[in-house]
Amino acid sequence: MARQRHNAKHQKPSVKHERVERREHKLELKARKHAESEASHVQRAEELDTQHSEYVPSLSVLFRFLALVRVSGALLSPIQDCDEVYNYWEPLHFLQFGAGKQTWEYSPQYSLRSYAYLHIYDVLIRSMHLVIGFRTKTQVFYALRVCLALMSALCEAVFVRSVAQHVDRRMANYVWLGVFGMAGMFHAAHAVLPTSFAMCLCMLGSAAAMVPPVSDVKRHMRNRAVPAIGAFALAVCAGWPYAGLVAVPFVLEEMLVKGSGASTRNWRAQRLAMLVVVGVGATVIVLGAMAVVDSWYYGRPVVAAWNQVAYNVLGQHNGSSTLYGTEPWYFYLKNGLLNANIVMILAFCALPMWILYYVALKQTSRTTASVAGERAMRQLLDGHFLLLFRLLPFYLVLVVFSLQAHKEERFLSIVYPHLSFCASAALSMASPLRAWACAQLGRRSRGGQSRAGFLVLAGAACVGMLRMTALVKYYGAPVRAFMELPTSNITGLLPLGPSIKGLRTEQPLHKDLDRVVCMGGAWYWFPSSYWLPRGYHLQFVRELGGVDGHLPGDFVPAKASGSVQKSTSVERPDFNARNEWEPSHAIELSQCDYAVDIEYPMREEPGLARSSEWQQVGMCHSVLDPVNTSVLARMVYVPHVLAWMAGQRQEWGQMCVYERRNPIA
Repeated sequence: MARQRHNAKHQKPSVKHERVERREHKLELKARKHAESEASHVQRAEELDTQHSEYVPSLSVLFRFLALVRVSGALLSPIQDCDEVYNYWEPLHFLQFGAGKQTWEYSPQYSLRSYAYLHIYDVLIRSMHLVIGFRTKTQVFYALRVCLALMSALCEAVFVRSVAQHVDRRMANYVWLGVFGMAGMFHAAHAVLPTSFAMCLCMLGSAAAMVPPVSDVKRHMRNRAVPAIGAFALAVCAGWPYAGLVAVPFVLEEMLVKGSGASTRNWRAQRLAMLVVVGVGATVIVLGAMAVVDSWYYGRPVVAAWNQVAYNVLGQHNGSSTLYGTEPWYFYLKNGLLNANIVMILAFCALPMWILYYVALKQTSRTTASVAGERAMRQLLDGHFLLLFRLLPFYLVLVVFSLQAHKEERFLSIVYPHLSFCASAALSMASPLRAWACAQLGRRSRGGQSRAGFLVLAGAACVGMLRMTALVKYYGAPVRAFMELPTSNITGLLPLGPSIKGLRTEQPLHKDLDRVVCMGGAWYWFPSSYWLPRGYHLQFVRELGGVDGHLPGDFVPAKASGSVQKSTSVERPDFNARNEWEPSHAIELSQCDYAVDIEYPMREEPGLARSSEWQQVGMCHSVLDPVNTSVLARMVYVPHVLAWMAGQRQEWGQMCVYERRNPIA
């Protein structure tokens, strides 16, 4: 009996130990099941949402769909920035017709702007003239805008298709819907600006960078590296130097991510050598070609892209970009909300959601026991890590530009497509994160999140359409007002080279046709010399107020100098880089044949409406008075009746053309 009690006494701890082990085993099995359930919830949420949006339009369908809104913008949208007029449309007009306004940046002693860049558009226009045969300058204006709109639509379609093929099909559908209804893209896509040119090339470069890196050097260079580096180099050297920020995440990915394929010891050294050789080679070719053209026009060796950086960043010529205005650090935040509304808010959520999703994946991967689950989680983590490099261009550009004192709306346009990409990433991560959160709380997750994403972006597109309508209705007066000027009696094809439409390509100007159109405080509303009848030219006057700073002068007429090159290479003392007033760039009101002015009833400003020496020509056109209009009523289009009912104040001015009663002899 004693021996039995002794054995039973020693057996009790072992029984307790077995019970503890069984309990721990059950808990472990439950934890594994819970972890695998979490992983399956995340995967199932992604699969369910992807199934609802598996169809992605083809490249052709995307191009035609996006071209609708881009061409509409080209035909309806007013020019948003006077820099586009005086720094690009006017020099282009000079290259084609031998007359136009000249800014100090085109003076040979400064040479900040590139004639080679303008030649891209000049060659395009002359090629179209060969087939179409332009008869008016407005035809040239709209033809170029439509071409740029179609090119932007094509680049957007390529960008979206790359997202669908290499990132996520659902995200691709979000991206094209985001850019379709974005008001910023509405006026940036067709602009004759280096930022818009760089935006299109950055889309192509980013589309190539969407291709996942691989260890096979030849395949990597062919499918990813060479196209991306070439597009980014062209954007920086031929377009806008600061667009290089968009390429920084691509370079980081090249050096940090080996990619799939057989292991290679020196893959990072090979990538570095490839970046240097291809990057330097592309830069030398593009920058060399630009320098040859610019040096010929300026009459001395010039690298315009370097001169621009030296002036704005290094303070060359005792100048600085801050001379032309400064804005608070949150300028681009407000501007992004205006031009992208809900899409901008979603884009801001992308990076925090990426971090949260990464934490969720890491937590789930630690507790996943099955081989299939581990493999699935590894694939999710690898793809999620690559997504970070696709999100960074927008954030990098936003942060760097926000730190600069001088800010302009067009600067952010180079990452408008990336802004839409970040918003689509936020929407795509919302469903898996929701599934993970439900799994953590022991609740069942529901699908259909993609439908909510489409509804959100559809709402953003509707708000964007109201903003587009506001731009056209509120600020489209300048184009309509300049159409009131009497047309000249010069007919026939424009002097843009040969055309199959007729053998005579140039009509001689009448010697007595030299009309001066003057502007004062409304000088920044000038829609370019393409809207002036042939034989008319623009001048500035101080009597109408609002004229200050270093206004543009005039190119030496090509007929007076003997050639376009002689006019562009003349160094003149009337230009300065300090934004100081130059008296010779303005004339007296008595020397004007016509004047274009805006009168706001709510402001006390000098005008011509009550002058006995001037009479109105044609109709006046309404333009919104932003100073005395409520914020909402000037941000988006609000019909006058609805604005009155909602208590939103709308005040208007009138842009009119005036003619001198007693013409100058």
